[in-house]
Amino acid sequence: MSASDSSSAPSPRPPISLAEVGQYSCGLTLVFVLASTCWVLLPYTGDLFVALVFLMAIVLAGTWWNRGPVLMMAVVSALVWNYFFIPPQFTLHIDKPQDMVMFSLFFVVALSMGHLITRLRAREAALAQHHQEREHLLELKHRAELLAESERLHRTLLDSVAHELKTPIAIIRTALDGLGQGNPYAREIETANRRLQRIVESFLEMTRVESEALEPQPDWCEIGDVLHAATKPIQEELAAHPLLINGTTDLPLLRLDSRLLAQVLGNLLHNATRYAPAGTNIEIAASLAGSTLELRVRDHGPGLPLGAEDHLFEKFYRAPDSPAGGTGLGLAIARGLMRAMKGDIEAHTHPEGGAEFVLHLPVKTRSSA
Repeated sequence: MSASDSSSAPSPRPPISLAEVGQYSCGLTLVFVLASTCWVLLPYTGDLFVALVFLMAIVLAGTWWNRGPVLMMAVVSALVWNYFFIPPQFTLHIDKPQDMVMFSLFFVVALSMGHLITRLRAREAALAQHHQEREHLLELKHRAELLAESERLHRTLLDSVAHELKTPIAIIRTALDGLGQGNPYAREIETANRRLQRIVESFLEMTRVESEALEPQPDWCEIGDVLHAATKPIQEELAAHPLLINGTTDLPLLRLDSRLLAQVLGNLLHNATRYAPAGTNIEIAASLAGSTLELRVRDHGPGLPLGAEDHLFEKFYRAPDSPAGGTGLGLAIARGLMRAMKGDIEAHTHPEGGAEFVLHLPVKTRSSA
């Protein structure tokens, strides 16, 4: 062999480390545990919920593990979902075209997320290594910069994953339009797609809140218009709960950021529909004390668990016995948006039962402008 041939030969792949072997084992174990749990819950959730659980597990695994174990987990999850959960069960054959579309989309999304997340982790590790090489010169300054950069990369990771998921969501929407409204599976797929879209939007909004990139844009508006904007995206969830609104007709024009406030109210109302029994009222009361707008959102559910008031607005916090399918970001986003508008939000159990969220927001009226 000539010197030129030996120099152009590809370098051998380094052997798999014990840590990576452990990641492969943990990945298989995690898929087994999730599949077993979802199998028990299958009569109550349906097979599309299983796909969302596997996708979330792949995203979380990608933030810690190497690319190989994450991609292995994506492939195994797709096969397990097909074999055990997609009708006909216990076979890799798929009868229905819509199930074949969903399986193909799941496979593409899982592999894309696993590849994207591990690539971002590699970039983050390379950047951290670059900073560590200069630590002996700027140790104190370096630590502060590294912390800030880590936060930025963390937000970039969430933002990139969320944006990457927008394309598969759009593809699912197109596939739904092709199935037609008369298809018996269209409604179930639509529900799962809206849930996935809400998760993506929560990740994007949480990134904006944490990056302090929010710039409230106040304008004159009626509080009734804000409530309409808040309830419109969740009409289906609110259909089972009569909405009682008090005090809004007595309020003058207010100067505030109607888009951000509508999102806060939408998150609170969506949260109420998840915990309150169907058929129970959800109440909204508005009042103005000087230059402070007070909004109260109350449901007639079980109320807040004891001690939950201290943790309710933390990221990813989920109270005991929470319904399946949430991300634990809605209330954290609501508080972040309120504080961006120089207001705040608090929660407690109403003396007569149910959870009550109280919003305090400084506003301007025509008389005070």
